[in-house]
Amino acid sequence: MFDRNLLYALIISVVIVVAFQMYYQYAYPPPQKKRPVPTGVEEPPKPVPPQVKKEQPEPPPKPAPSSAAQPEQVKPEQPKVAEVRLKIDTPLYEAVVSSWGGKIVSFRLKKYRVNGNMGPDSDNLVNLDEPNGAHTGGPTILFTGRSADGRSAEFGDDGLGFAVDTPKGGVLKLDDPGQKKSISLRAKTPSGIAIVKTFHFSADLYSVGVAYELTNDSASDENYWITFPWRKTYKGENPKAQFNWNSAEMLINGELKDYYFKDIKGDEEPSGKVEWVALGDTYFMKSLAFADRPAQRVTLFKPEGEGYARVWIRYGSVDLPSKKPVTINLAAYLGPKEDDALHAAGHNLDKARVYSYNHVLDLMATYLMKFLKLCNEGTTVAGIKIPGTHNYGIDIIFLTILIKILFIPLSHKSMKSMKRMQDLQPQMAKIKEKFKDDKTAMNKATMDLFREHKVSPLGGCWPMFLQIPVFIALYQALSWAIELRHAPFMCVPSIYLCLNDLSAPDPYYVTPILMGGTMALQQWMTPSAGDPTQRKMMMLMPVFFTYIFLSFPSGLVLYWLVSNVLSIAQQYVTNRMAQ
Repeated sequence: MFDRNLLYALIISVVIVVAFQMYYQYAYPPPQKKRPVPTGVEEPPKPVPPQVKKEQPEPPPKPAPSSAAQPEQVKPEQPKVAEVRLKIDTPLYEAVVSSWGGKIVSFRLKKYRVNGNMGPDSDNLVNLDEPNGAHTGGPTILFTGRSADGRSAEFGDDGLGFAVDTPKGGVLKLDDPGQKKSISLRAKTPSGIAIVKTFHFSADLYSVGVAYELTNDSASDENYWITFPWRKTYKGENPKAQFNWNSAEMLINGELKDYYFKDIKGDEEPSGKVEWVALGDTYFMKSLAFADRPAQRVTLFKPEGEGYARVWIRYGSVDLPSKKPVTINLAAYLGPKEDDALHAAGHNLDKARVYSYNHVLDLMATYLMKFLKLCNEGTTVAGIKIPGTHNYGIDIIFLTILIKILFIPLSHKSMKSMKRMQDLQPQMAKIKEKFKDDKTAMNKATMDLFREHKVSPLGGCWPMFLQIPVFIALYQALSWAIELRHAPFMCVPSIYLCLNDLSAPDPYYVTPILMGGTMALQQWMTPSAGDPTQRKMMMLMPVFFTYIFLSFPSGLVLYWLVSNVLSIAQQYVTNRMAQ
């Protein structure tokens, strides 16, 4: 018959994995299926013919988010002029701006590679705007208005050939910290709108300022509904990938919202105060932020095999008085979801970095990552430079030791409690024999025995139970922190011990097996108040945990492995002291 100690231990052990898995499943809720009801958001009113003079001509109703409003209307036509490509070279990235459409068509990040190969192969750099992708460059602008016959008309700058003043050698180079340079491109739409698009580049920012200066060259004032199409390469969801985070992310009314491409039905159109909209992956994103005024809503399109995913950012109604330039300022961020980079870019883009939608766990994960980065990069204390490890595997070991030190009083008390429980086993056996036909009396006598000797039946479970939030928070940090992407710990190929990516599972299962072995040793060393059968049952838990940990990030397995080793050492000392 199982006693309560065994039952408690089994429940807590299962809770560590099952509760965590359930939490992780629901920590990232699916996108909203219903369209939010707009409050105080300007809607495109019914169209009015241009012959009717009004103080503010009004655009037509918004295009429906259907296939009719997709590629055929916005697919760019190749301009008949020769293409000019400008290269922008900074310490952070290499960008290419094309005169066709006046847009960024390539944006390679110098510090990040597609895989862990850190060699000189530049083709391995992460590119957030693939030059040969399916129309993924940007930003571009789309005008919706009325033609002379009163029909709805849409046109944009994606198919225009822009004139540009080419810098010497066709390269705009920024080397010095804080250095800023700009390039301007000029074009004119068939409807008579002169467009001057200016890109502002900074040497130490992933953010690119984009200024649209629009001049209506016609004799009458005009009004247009402005939309900014935003696209990224999308090849579907890979079920074998460790992380699938292909989504449209946006900050609306101060709240971060995610809409996964695979779940978008094609009728979602969140509205409100849209501060920025991003197309994101696990570690990177390309976003448009609005500096002058927020956009009004976002139309989400379901990817249909074109090779890219897209959203339309509905900026709203804009008056273009005759002969008077109007400027719209944007900021395009193309870079990593890294705290310092996002914060430096401004526009509340730092809200895009979320470890967990649970505030407490997100806060814990944030400070865990701050500690790991502090150990990794080093710091200065009282003018003394303390070097960093530059190895996140070592930093995780330091973190484990620190957490273990903080839990020493509780762990020591727990071990002493379990030792006393083992010493009380003969008396508990007598109570069971005496009250074998009266469970109520047996339970009362057992609890009286515990109170007399100041023993808690839950004493051995609290250290493990209290570490569950730390475990989950560390899992979130290791899974979503770009600092851990491709972060190596050690690699000894001759004995198949390679941890080249602490955010991915151990490819050779070495650390999960070692973790299971140390857990079994810890179970064997821990005093047990149960009979031999119960002890054998408890020894099955390491097997169960080993299987679960096979798919966990190797950095998390390393944390649990080191924690087990420290617990074994502590248990050894406690057992010797008890003798």
